[in-house]
Amino acid sequence: MSRKLSVRLRVNQPKTCKYMNKIPISREFLSGKTFLTMKFIVIFMLTGICNAFAVSYGQNEKINIKAHNATLKEVVSMIENQSEYVFFYKSEEMANLQRFNLNEKEKTVKEILDILVQNTPLTYKISNQYIYLNKREKIIEPARQQQRRIINGKVKDEKGEAIIGANIKEHGTTNGTISDVDGNFRLQINEDGILHISYIGYLSQDISTSGKTLFEIVLIEDRQTLDELVVVGYGTQSKKTLTGAIASIKNNEIINTKSTDFVNKLQGKIAGLNIRQNAGQPGAFNNSISIRGFGTPLYIIDGVERPAMDFQRLTSEDIESITILKDASAAIYGLNAANGVVLVTTKSGENKKTTFQFSSNFGFSKPTNIVPLSNAYQYSLLRSEAEVNFGYPPLISQEELENWRKGSKGYESTDWSKETFKNYSSNQEVNLSAQGGSDKISFYLNANVLNNEGMLQSGDMNYKKINLRSNLTAQLTEYIKTNVNINWYTDKRFAPSFGGMHEIQRGVVSILPTRPVYTNNNPKYLNRTQDGQAMNPVAVSQTDQVGYSQFNNDVSQISVEMVYDVPFIKGLSLRGFTAFDRNSLMDKTLHKNFSLYDYEIDSDTYIPTSFSYPASIYNENIHRSFFDLQLQINYHKNFLTDHHLKATIVHERKKVFSRWSNINKYYEFYTNDQLDLAGEKDAKSGGNESDIRNLSYLGRFNYDYQGKYLFEFAGRYDGSYRYHPDVRWGFFPVVSIGWRISEERFMDKFTNLSNLKLRVSHGKIGLDAGAPFQYISAFTASGGGWYEFVEGTTTRGIGSPPIVNEKLTWMKNKITNIGLDLGFFNERLILEADIYRRERTGILAHRNVVLPNTYGGTFPQENLNSDQVQGFDLSLTHKNTISKDFSYNISGNFNFNRQKNLHVEQWKPSSSWDKYKGQLSNRNTGIIWTYSVIGQFQNEQEILNAPIYGGNRGNSWVLPGDWIYEDLNNDGIIDGNDTKPMFYGQHIPLMNFGLTLVANYRGFDINMLFQGSALFSKRYTHAYSTMFWQEANLPAYFMDRWHKDDIYNPSNDWIPGEWPAMRTQQYQGVLYWESNAWRKDASYIRFKNLELGYTFNDTLLGHLGIQGLRIYLNMNNLYTLTDKYLKYFDPEVSTGEADTGWIYPISRTTSLGFNFIF
Repeated sequence: MSRKLSVRLRVNQPKTCKYMNKIPISREFLSGKTFLTMKFIVIFMLTGICNAFAVSYGQNEKINIKAHNATLKEVVSMIENQSEYVFFYKSEEMANLQRFNLNEKEKTVKEILDILVQNTPLTYKISNQYIYLNKREKIIEPARQQQRRIINGKVKDEKGEAIIGANIKEHGTTNGTISDVDGNFRLQINEDGILHISYIGYLSQDISTSGKTLFEIVLIEDRQTLDELVVVGYGTQSKKTLTGAIASIKNNEIINTKSTDFVNKLQGKIAGLNIRQNAGQPGAFNNSISIRGFGTPLYIIDGVERPAMDFQRLTSEDIESITILKDASAAIYGLNAANGVVLVTTKSGENKKTTFQFSSNFGFSKPTNIVPLSNAYQYSLLRSEAEVNFGYPPLISQEELENWRKGSKGYESTDWSKETFKNYSSNQEVNLSAQGGSDKISFYLNANVLNNEGMLQSGDMNYKKINLRSNLTAQLTEYIKTNVNINWYTDKRFAPSFGGMHEIQRGVVSILPTRPVYTNNNPKYLNRTQDGQAMNPVAVSQTDQVGYSQFNNDVSQISVEMVYDVPFIKGLSLRGFTAFDRNSLMDKTLHKNFSLYDYEIDSDTYIPTSFSYPASIYNENIHRSFFDLQLQINYHKNFLTDHHLKATIVHERKKVFSRWSNINKYYEFYTNDQLDLAGEKDAKSGGNESDIRNLSYLGRFNYDYQGKYLFEFAGRYDGSYRYHPDVRWGFFPVVSIGWRISEERFMDKFTNLSNLKLRVSHGKIGLDAGAPFQYISAFTASGGGWYEFVEGTTTRGIGSPPIVNEKLTWMKNKITNIGLDLGFFNERLILEADIYRRERTGILAHRNVVLPNTYGGTFPQENLNSDQVQGFDLSLTHKNTISKDFSYNISGNFNFNRQKNLHVEQWKPSSSWDKYKGQLSNRNTGIIWTYSVIGQFQNEQEILNAPIYGGNRGNSWVLPGDWIYEDLNNDGIIDGNDTKPMFYGQHIPLMNFGLTLVANYRGFDINMLFQGSALFSKRYTHAYSTMFWQEANLPAYFMDRWHKDDIYNPSNDWIPGEWPAMRTQQYQGVLYWESNAWRKDASYIRFKNLELGYTFNDTLLGHLGIQGLRIYLNMNNLYTLTDKYLKYFDPEVSTGEADTGWIYPISRTTSLGFNFIF
């Protein structure tokens, strides 16, 4: 827990600083643009250092106090305002004291305190800049005094840090004290007294003192009782006064899930934040992230808009908190915030002794699911069955089949998966951080290194990342504070270049198990195998053979913030903030010419076949720079005791510059991977530049009465370069109200209800989409085609001006949210529920009108379409501490959303059936129409009596075991008129949920996470659902099929199975039509994460200089419950290109790690 004292510090700052006078600064340095950022940092740091040396407690400083009929609190406030002292006292002990009349001039604080405590039951103690006020102990009769004794102790938190100002009271008496600046206390108590220790934000404890005189007391943080500050747009706000749909998560809730991908650590933990891992290739960061099904959100990291790439590469140890703006409260971020906002706050320094933290974990990963493929015997049997089922003889003899079954010499089966992939891969992450400081300068430093190996046997796939961060906070003067954040990371992804993972997996799945890896089993010659039009996967997974693809990314980010608390206007502060990001990305691909071989037995010759000829090299470079300037005015005021208002006004300017270039060259003769060594013939290059600027004005106003009637209004005025000047600007407001019903007097009788708040918000958010400058009529350099005026020579033409649209403007999103917050038993049980609706208008589309060919143009984009998303969020949390030894936490979240098209520009339907099936307007999206399978044919007679399946072929290609499709219109023909809506759409679940269980017993802890999705479907194509697709191998699950008992005696009866009888593609007929036989409900529940840890007792480590040590075992993606067919796959991941499923699987990872503080 971070304890913040609301104090006013008075700094005696010298006019000059000897450290600054010694620094020579040249004129060139002062004027150089390159070192502008460096100058800012140096100046801020030196100024802060000078102020740090200038601190004085001012014990001899004279102050003036003039008070008439003032309370003790008012007198204390006067002293604090004129000195650097901070007072600690128990409010209840000081509540009934007399009022004071003072008129003291030019006296020290000690002199005034002596006057203050005269004729009062008060006493005081000064320790450095802290002053402790207590009531004098009552004089006790001698007989009673003999039964009392002195005890000493220290109060600290779970991290071992001293708690200042904790209340220590003897139970059943008014006798007590408070802990000092070091957490120490001393108290005289009865012989068998019971101590009651309490501090705001912590669980109270009662401790028996029998037989002991020295105590070390550890208070456990009660996080739910804190008046937590939540990061919102351009500021922070107390959680209890929030009126929007805003969710947050802290660092400790993030890091207990271990993954090399930061985003996966958030999955299943925040209601409405829907995350799907589409593939598991190291460094690919192939995640889908949306808020409430709206779409890709906007990412704000430490106040700066940054791309998804930066968010996905964050180091979890750097994170202080993440806040999700789910409703119209996102409007304050304007551009691109229509789908919600993810706010990330990184750690900062603290006023404490510097602590170092070192953590490391090492893990082993293996795929969550591997589709079992047919071995050589299974393939040979099934392939022969396919021939026999349609009247042809088996492809091989019974003797050969038996040899494949036994694996006789020359009949060995090849497991292409094992030949290509390792059983497991390894990953390692190391993190070292330092945090600390004083009340003048504090800092947070961190270094992170990540290394993630791939699954390839060749070892030619990996990902590496290095991240350095420095966050510095300095109190430059009494009224000026600065924050300087610097972040740098570089990462590199390396993989084979020939078609990537898609081509490797295609080979693994498709190549026949009857073929060896090496031609004639000679390891010098890789076999030329192209079953299913696939390449030998062992060959294409080796960069020495095919070349490589290398992605290098280098990012530098710096931000500087200055906050000035205006001394002559209480509550007014001015903020200046600037950020500069620079990103350099290089994508390099080398395609090497390589050969695969056939073997000619008669001549004992290896015959090569060349691929990727000629060799080529491709370089792509992207340079991006981003500049952000924010000028902000903040004001807050409390008046007439119960009224509280807060206002923010911001002016923001952004600039994004990007430059893209690429070049592709071919080698006449490959030597090495340098661009200048490739030839110039047929070389191609390209590139472009863009310079985008945005200007915005925004503001927010908050008001509450007694903390129970809440009101907020915010708005942003944005301009976009994309549109005509007449429609370029948009104002996007949001208003929200809240009522803390639990604060009403009539709720006092509900003693177990600690919080009941109703929230309502409504607002409009804009999104600037579409190609820019569509309002300008001009010729275009591209789109004009190529012309040959001279034979053999082509000339590029230009495109004629399109139809312009001067009215093209913003898409508008209207979002309404109604929420309810409930807290019971002092926030030990918390329920948060929201229902919401978003209506989006002005979606870009082309008008469906045919223009004459002679016109030579098409209609431009217009704001034509509209849609709607409705849903609800629910989160439930229960936390409890049974004793100092045992505590637990159970939290669950749930989200459901549904999207509906309100209007879609499309052709008018040609018939009532066309309207029923093809109409998109006023329809829910993502509905999939399929045939309904109601069984399988049991014999030939059923096939003869069935509706016609095959058109002119009749049912001649239908076999026993084939699917029986429902004839919906009973016309005796199975065709497109017999489909119906049966499934929700692919890839995007309508329902997402998560459950977290945490328990701590003494030093042991356990953390479990369950995550799942529902109401979506998947269909795999090609080899996974087509028998012998393009003469390829097939999955082993097809062994459970309808078949004859003996393929060498076709007169045998059929034996039933789960799948239809074997056939080649030419006889597939209607077997693979879209139906519930192949498309499956992909709902799943996953045991996402399990972590077991142990934290060693501080007393065991103290003599080693270690403040804390924790070791843990973490297991990720343990088990998934899903459809029995999809168990062969992973229901979460993407089905890949063309739904083939040929992707890098996600991994089940087991990690061992430790974390120690020193």
